[in-house]
Amino acid sequence: MIQKSKIDLEATMEFLHSYLIIKSYYFGIKTGLFQENSKNRYPNKEYCHKWIDFFKRADYDHLLKEAFKKMRIEVDRSSLDLFDCMDRSSYFALLHSNHPNITLGFIKDADLWDLWLKGGIFELARRSVAEKDIIERGCKVLDIGCGSVSPLFYSELVGKSGSYAGVELSAPLSKLATLRLKENFLDQGSVRQEDAEKRLIFKKKYDVVVISFFLENSSNHKAVLKNALEALGYEGRILINSFLFADVEPEKRDLFDLYFSLIPSFRGFPKISEIVEVLELSGVGFRYNLLNKNMLMIDVNGR
Repeated sequence: MIQKSKIDLEATMEFLHSYLIIKSYYFGIKTGLFQENSKNRYPNKEYCHKWIDFFKRADYDHLLKEAFKKMRIEVDRSSLDLFDCMDRSSYFALLHSNHPNITLGFIKDADLWDLWLKGGIFELARRSVAEKDIIERGCKVLDIGCGSVSPLFYSELVGKSGSYAGVELSAPLSKLATLRLKENFLDQGSVRQEDAEKRLIFKKKYDVVVISFFLENSSNHKAVLKNALEALGYEGRILINSFLFADVEPEKRDLFDLYFSLIPSFRGFPKISEIVEVLELSGVGFRYNLLNKNMLMIDVNGR
């Protein structure tokens, strides 16, 4: 089962990247942005020019050939929903960066994020954590950027003998998470509505800190990782999930940047080298392991 989840997670992300390659090709055709004289066709010139620059560099003969090869697997339909929304939103972004039909905000569009977080790549990541025994029954877990679904999953995973605390900036998502914990009588779980880029105060020491698909929406990785280390008492495990580690798969970065930039809080994909540098400067002893292309595990063993 462990190996199966690893394949599912990596293969699904490869599928999703290939899916966006095909979507972007038709986007270029429909909008006319493949053409040199299209620079002033749309009001949002900044976004328009970014696409034009991408199309100039992209070799679609090669990209499409590889994309169709990687899409010959079955994936959960829910894995596509977020990426379909990004594709639809890209057309409206050509008109205005804050067009009301761009429905990707964690606060404004929390109901959509709640649906997306229940399945797809997010569910695969949670399932992979459980199967790899990264979080065991009785563990004390802190979840930074927890969203509305993970609190229920991890609270059930650690059981009554463990404890779970989520940190979520979006008020609608944190309220949904808190409601689900109460409805399921999971007293071992709680959610705090706070900004993880500011200093967090912890009343207990945690065994595992989960930072799942959050660093791409953070402009201060140092502050987030410092909070993680303090939550562990500088001894324990940090698990980081990301749609993309920019130094692991740099070939995907340009296209992902164009689509993920439609999420208002998006700041850029993290690099493992930058995470390692922050940890080295903090003076902690640690070792890290890339479990798959989207999941980094760090074991911290004191200062």
